[in-house]
Amino acid sequence: MRTRGFLGLALAWALASCGNDDGTDEARPLPVVPSDHAAVSAREEVEVALVPILNREALSARVTAQRNALGADMPLFEDERGRPVPWIAPQGMLPDEPSLDDALLDSLEGSSGLGGGGVGANVRLPGKRISGNMLGLYEPIAAMDAGAPLDRFHRALRDLHAGRDPDGKVRVAIYGASHTEADVYPHYVRSYLRERFGDGGHGFVHVAPPWRGYQHLEVAVDGLDHWQTDHAQRRDGRDDGYYGLLGASISARHRRAWGRVTPAAGVVASRYEIYFLAQPKGGAFELFVDGHRHATVSTHAQAIGPGYHAFAVPEGEHTIEVRPLGDGEVRLFGMTMERDRTGVVVDTLGIRGTRATNALEWDETIWADNLRHRAPDLVMLAFGTNEATDTNSPIEDYEARLRVVVDRIARNAPQASCLLIGPGDFPDVMPDGTLGPRPRVTQIIATQQRVASEMGCGFWDLRAFMGGELSMLQWVSADPPMARNDFVHLTRRGYVRMGMALVDAIMNEFDGGDPLRGR
Repeated sequence: MRTRGFLGLALAWALASCGNDDGTDEARPLPVVPSDHAAVSAREEVEVALVPILNREALSARVTAQRNALGADMPLFEDERGRPVPWIAPQGMLPDEPSLDDALLDSLEGSSGLGGGGVGANVRLPGKRISGNMLGLYEPIAAMDAGAPLDRFHRALRDLHAGRDPDGKVRVAIYGASHTEADVYPHYVRSYLRERFGDGGHGFVHVAPPWRGYQHLEVAVDGLDHWQTDHAQRRDGRDDGYYGLLGASISARHRRAWGRVTPAAGVVASRYEIYFLAQPKGGAFELFVDGHRHATVSTHAQAIGPGYHAFAVPEGEHTIEVRPLGDGEVRLFGMTMERDRTGVVVDTLGIRGTRATNALEWDETIWADNLRHRAPDLVMLAFGTNEATDTNSPIEDYEARLRVVVDRIARNAPQASCLLIGPGDFPDVMPDGTLGPRPRVTQIIATQQRVASEMGCGFWDLRAFMGGELSMLQWVSADPPMARNDFVHLTRRGYVRMGMALVDAIMNEFDGGDPLRGR
């Protein structure tokens, strides 16, 4: 049995650091504090792990990223010295989570096979409500057979820091399903990296909501009506594969459609680029910046292909709006927002209900051109929960198709590191209405780890981070809750905890090597 308590390690770090105020960042071996959800018997083996290396720069970035991802009113998990601070307010006095959860997390549909409604009422949760702030285990990146899987990404960060990066940007693309779409853990990643290496801008966002509830944490996206959304999971959509970088396009033929992206206070950009489908009989759209007409963009072309419209304005908090003219179909793939300054840009590319292998339904010519145009230095694939319901499909078929997806990324983004993120704990409903382990999740985790190792990617085990099989019950029943009662999605606080552990694992090698290698 593995017990690498994430907050427990932080607590042990604080205790071990007492009296050591010389500013050193030396990591030291510490006994792991077992978490409440893991009963340890005399016959079980308890590992002793080292804390991840966290220097001053990393600790400072963690605090900034926590504040940005949690919101101003929520207590942090840890302070500038890496010490846990769940005692800032008693559990019963924690403020309600920001309205993001009502507007966005509640809109995320439960994965097929469990659903989002009514299940929680029939499940007997653990009688003891543990502190949600103490949940989460430190989980390192599982390396490939030879070498370090994130070398290219770490090299790009070093080049950026040293002023050697050709365009002054390091870009991260995070593909995934609803966990990713919520933009909470991706925003933690975004906030952390730009705090350490510079704010390169927000990154990718759609120009109008492709579905109800679509938002990013630091930009609002409006204009849902009058657009048609197409992606590989829609049964009533077009299956031509012209979905672009995200894998989901929006289109309109009439003037009633409009889309608007409004940044939150302090979110600035100066370089924008709209991605669209260039096509015969393609229509035009008007582009507005802060309410003023900026340009008229035609999507007409002799042949179908990728189209781009880049424009620059003085850096500021700009509202961008698009309005089709009604002279033909306008089919849009999204927009990128960047700054003139050097830094890191993180693209959140999540589609609820999707699977990694849905990418095989995307037209490779269009998507690959978009990906090459974006030139990411790290591509993450965070999938597996929805695949866990595909019990009628042989796991061998899943593995074969996943290899094709990873190969497509490797061919079209050869400069990028690759990281697969496994599914979280996803319990199954038993005949008596209780929840039990879902064997398919274990198969998917093993498959992803094998594919990652053999194809040169890293692998991060989300379920192991949560605590293993049936850990979801503790995440749902914790105080404060760290997961929602659909037993699929995390709360905002839970996703921030996920982001913290993920970034610590990603940056561990960069900040001095993997201290867990010698366990």
